[in-house]
Amino acid sequence: MSSAPSHSETNNQVAGVDELDTVKTDGQYIYTVSNNTVVIVSAYPVTNAQLVSRISILNQTIDGIFLSANRLAIVSEAPRTVYNMYGACGINTFVGGSTKPGYRTSYYVPIRPQVQNTSISVYDLTTRSSPSLQTIVTLNGTFIGARLIGNFAYLVTSTPAWANQTLPLTVVNGRQMQTVATQVFHSDISDRAFSYTTILALDTNQDNPAPTVETYLLGTSSTIYVSLTNIFLTQPIWDGQSGTVLHRISVNGSSVKYEATGTVPGHVLNQYSMDENQGYFRVATSSSGFGSSLETNVYVLNENLRTVGRLEGLSPGELFYAARFMGDRAYLVTYHNTDPLYVLDLHNPSSPTVMGSLIVAGYSDFLQPYDQTHLIGIGKVGVHTTVKVSLFNVTDPTNPVETATYTTSSWYSDSPALKDAKAVLFDKTNSLLVIPIDGSQYAYYQPASTSTGQCSNGSSAYVFNVTSASLILRGTVTHQTLDNPLSCSSEYNISRELFIGGVLYTISDATIKLSSLTDLTQLGSVNLE
Repeated sequence: MSSAPSHSETNNQVAGVDELDTVKTDGQYIYTVSNNTVVIVSAYPVTNAQLVSRISILNQTIDGIFLSANRLAIVSEAPRTVYNMYGACGINTFVGGSTKPGYRTSYYVPIRPQVQNTSISVYDLTTRSSPSLQTIVTLNGTFIGARLIGNFAYLVTSTPAWANQTLPLTVVNGRQMQTVATQVFHSDISDRAFSYTTILALDTNQDNPAPTVETYLLGTSSTIYVSLTNIFLTQPIWDGQSGTVLHRISVNGSSVKYEATGTVPGHVLNQYSMDENQGYFRVATSSSGFGSSLETNVYVLNENLRTVGRLEGLSPGELFYAARFMGDRAYLVTYHNTDPLYVLDLHNPSSPTVMGSLIVAGYSDFLQPYDQTHLIGIGKVGVHTTVKVSLFNVTDPTNPVETATYTTSSWYSDSPALKDAKAVLFDKTNSLLVIPIDGSQYAYYQPASTSTGQCSNGSSAYVFNVTSASLILRGTVTHQTLDNPLSCSSEYNISRELFIGGVLYTISDATIKLSSLTDLTQLGSVNLE
């Protein structure tokens, strides 16, 4: 492939750690998940825009894709078997009753959970019109998370630990790899239910890989955070006094090694609640137990996951909405009637402190760094909750300022970007911010030929010019048109955006639309159906 023009990439949390997504590009082709198939589209130059090929994964649901040089990795899930056991380790399945005649006797209820498989399928893209399957690895367990560091894909799965079951099985290109009991790490932290968490390290560029597979008997794994050198697993504890168990697994190429276990009070909100910096792990949690009020906390842990610093009791009674760690600072958003944006100083790991706060209308669900002293907040405001975009200046951390805002004009709107950062396209060099917003433009649709009605849940990509001092809406791009009633279907809702050279690509399940980055005029489209 010839040298590709400048192009955007997935909006990843950590530089150098690629996250699984439904869309990837190499600057010439776009690879996107559409209707549970992977579609390869020749995208640049515009005159060559066309659908090239499809990849289907039979009887499985596609979670997302990775792209590494000429290799495409597809992560997917499929139900496999049903266990017929009488209880999980640590779970009390006792059903009360009576031993008196005529009354139901106490007994244990058989539990028959469905157990899933998670697979990663690696395709060679040398001939994009006919991608060839090189490797397929299948793990027992539900998909928890995945990352790509260099050529290595790391996949995390979890499956319940039921009595008398066989240990998790891995299948590499048809060759079975049975987990050996003596090689399963066991955490000493007790839990009400145990699961096998499996981590796979796979070199996606090898034709005949020998992947690393490590299995751990832990609590039920949930949200993960991944740095360049570590995978952090989280396991929520629900026992009246909420807490989270943390596990640090070091990774380096094919090396996967368990390192440390720790606990913190409260539960994490999402991956952005966590961060690793200069050997310290920082985590923001919200906690509320029986007899205690809702509050937000920040903990700093060393490499052994021992707490060395804490800041507790922020915003009692308020919900925790967003967090972002940036070097020696952290930014938290809580909300009840207004949005307090907290600026935290973390330069001294043993003594995190509040530097300043800002009260504004509404709240931010997601915080996008603009630079070291400015943030973009994406959230909601108002009685009917419309999408609000804010620009925050935190140059003076003791006095953060909301310098610019944009609020949709409709009475209600929503955006995938509120819960999925990968729906956000941000490029500082081009002063570009693009987010999809639903329900923002159109009031109704009337199918009669004489009507002038429109879609009841319009979906558009909002294109902003953003600088350190301004946030200006340049225009919108939609895939829904008046002359196509079918375009009101959710298949035409925009979920991703990217750019290649001077072209903006907006992507829905049904279509990729090509627009000029200069004036947003349409340059073409590719039908994905």
